[in-house]
Order: sequence, then structure tokens, then C-alpha cells
Amino acid sequence: MDKKWTAAKSLFFSRVLTIASLILSVAALFCIPVIAEWYDAVSDNAVKIRTVLTVILYLSDICGIFALWQLFRVLENFAKQRVFVKENAACFRLISWCCFGVALLWLVLMYWRFLAFFVAFIAAFAGLILRVMKNMLEAAVEMREENDYTI
Repeated sequence: MDKKWTAAKSLFFSRVLTIASLILSVAALFCIPVIAEWYDAVSDNAVKIRTVLTVILYLSDICGIFALWQLFRVLENFAKQRVFVKENAACFRLISWCCFGVALLWLVLMYWRFLAFFVAFIAAFAGLILRVMKNMLEAAVEMREENDYTI
């Protein structure tokens, strides 16, 4: 048995993790009302936010599912040796917008719970990193296309 970690094994592992995350995200849709009710029960705050939290969790989960689907598309392209293509850059763009959407949702939740700021910050930071990756990928695609046209 070959114990060496290869690029193919890494790609396979990434695809499995993405599919598992997608399944868990879909399953989470059914748990959100229970999670929001539980949070209100254990929260010391007098202001109950069950409804607002439920809506924000649903919208965040939908953004996450969409982002994971885009990530799966990128990994499928990688498996087909299609790395420096415009479609991958578009997928990263959409994933980053999903992250910024989640950040905005959790900034709204800050009106009721300040700790939501940390989730918003992490989501915005992930969105920023993905924007940088998207810009680098677009530049690489452009350079590859210029190279293809060079005699």
C-alpha cells in the first residue's frame, strides 16, 4: 500500500470533505429552529431573539450551501485538469460574495448580540481572502490565454 500523500489523494479528500460539508449543511436546515430555541433558553439576555436568529441562520446556511456547491464545481474542474479557467474564477467570486453576505447578516444580528461581530468578521475575512484568490486566478487565466496565442 502506497502511503505517500499525492495530489490526487488530496483532491479526493477535498471533494469528500466538501460533499460531507454539503450534506451537513442541508441537514442543518432541519435543526435551525431547535438551535435558535436552545440559544434563547440558555442565553442570559432578557431580549429573546429566536425569530431573528432563525432567519439569519437559515439565510447563512443557504449562502453556505451555495458556496459549497461552487467549491465542488471548482474541485470538479481541478479533477478534469481545468485549473486556470474563467469558470473557476467565477466560482471563487460567488463564494466570496456568499461570505460577504453571511458577514452582513451577522452584522445585523449585532443589534441584538454583540458577539455576532466575531462571526461577521471571520466571514468577511474569508470573503476578502477569496477575492484575492479570485483576482490571482483571473490574472493567471489572462496570462495563460496570452501564452496560448503566442506563436
